[in-house]
Amino acid sequence: MKKNYIFVICLFLLSVSCSKVERYDAAELFDFDTFVKIEELKGRILEFDSMIMRPNGIRVYDSLLVLIEPRSEKLVHVFNLNTRKKIASALSFGQGPDDMLQPKLMTNDSHTFQLFDRSSSRIFEYDMAAFVESQNPKPMRRLKLSVPVFISAEQVGDCIWGYSHQVEHQLYAFDSGDGKKTGEIIGYPNNNISYTDTEKLDAYYMNFTSNGMNKFAICYCMTDLIEFYDFNGNLHKRIHGPEQFFAHFKEYHDGEIISSSPDKETTRDAYFSPCNAGDCLMVMYDGGYVNDPDHTGLCSWIFSFSWNGVPNIAYKLDNPLLFMTVDSQHRKIYGISNAPEYHIVEYSF
Repeated sequence: MKKNYIFVICLFLLSVSCSKVERYDAAELFDFDTFVKIEELKGRILEFDSMIMRPNGIRVYDSLLVLIEPRSEKLVHVFNLNTRKKIASALSFGQGPDDMLQPKLMTNDSHTFQLFDRSSSRIFEYDMAAFVESQNPKPMRRLKLSVPVFISAEQVGDCIWGYSHQVEHQLYAFDSGDGKKTGEIIGYPNNNISYTDTEKLDAYYMNFTSNGMNKFAICYCMTDLIEFYDFNGNLHKRIHGPEQFFAHFKEYHDGEIISSSPDKETTRDAYFSPCNAGDCLMVMYDGGYVNDPDHTGLCSWIFSFSWNGVPNIAYKLDNPLLFMTVDSQHRKIYGISNAPEYHIVEYSF
C-alpha cells in the first residue's frame, strides 16, 4: 500500500512538472544543428557620396538602393549602387496630399514601388523611373485602407494584408482595388502561457512577408517562432527555434490607460526583417537578452528557410545589422548597421 501511495505521488509530481513546460501547439522544434550548414559571411561596407543618416527602411531595385530616413529633410533617398552616388531625395514630412509622416517600404518589383504611410494607412504607388527623375514625384496611385493598420501592410496575392494589432486576428485583408476591408485572418499561436489581451498583443509583435505566389510567413520579434501559411490563411507549418524561448509580459494600469511591460529577466529579441529571397525565406535573428547591458539590437545571424518551413542555411555575419533587404537575383544582402556609425553593408551569399 505504501509503495502504491509513493507511486501515485510521483506521478502527480511528474504531471505538475510537465505542465509547467512552456510550449506551442503543433510546433516543430529546431536548433542550430538542424540547419544544413552554418556559413560565415564577410561584409563589405559601401561608401557613398552622401552621408547615411539614420535610416530605418531599406530596399534594392536592380541597381538602385532606396532608404527611408525619417529624420532628414526628405524622407526617401535613392542611391545608385554602381556609381555610389545619391541620385534622388524626395517626399516631405507632413500631412499634405503627397506628404507622409511614417513611410514604410513595401515589397515591390523594379519598375514600381509602393510606400505605406503608417500614420494615415495610405498606400502610394510610384513609377521608379519617374521618381528618380523628378524633384517632386507624384504617385501613380493612392489607396486609402478602410480601417487603420498597425505598423505594416503588404501585397499578398491579389489582396493587401495589414497588421491589425487586434485581439482575435493578427491581419486584415483589403481589396487591392478600392482599399475596403474584406476580412480578418490568422489567429494567435496557442501555448500554455496565460496572457491578458494586452499582454498577448505585445508578446506577439511580428513582421510578415510572402513569396508572392502561394505562401507567407509570420516572424515573431520576441519569441523565436515562425509560422508559414497559405494565401487562404491556413497554417502550413509552425517552427520554434533555434533556442525555444517565449515572450513574457505583465499588464499594468495607469489610470484609464492599460498597457504591459516585458519581463526584464527573460525578454529576448528574436526575428526581424523577413525577406522573400525567391525560393526561400531569409530573416535576421538576434537571440540576445534585452536586459543585457551589452545588448545592441544588432543581429549577427541571418537564417534561410524553404517556404515549406525547412531550415536551410544559418549565416553568421561579421558586421551585425539592424535592418536588411535581399536581392535574390544577384544573391546579395544589403543591410543597415549603426556600429559605430550608420552605414550600409553588402553581403554575397
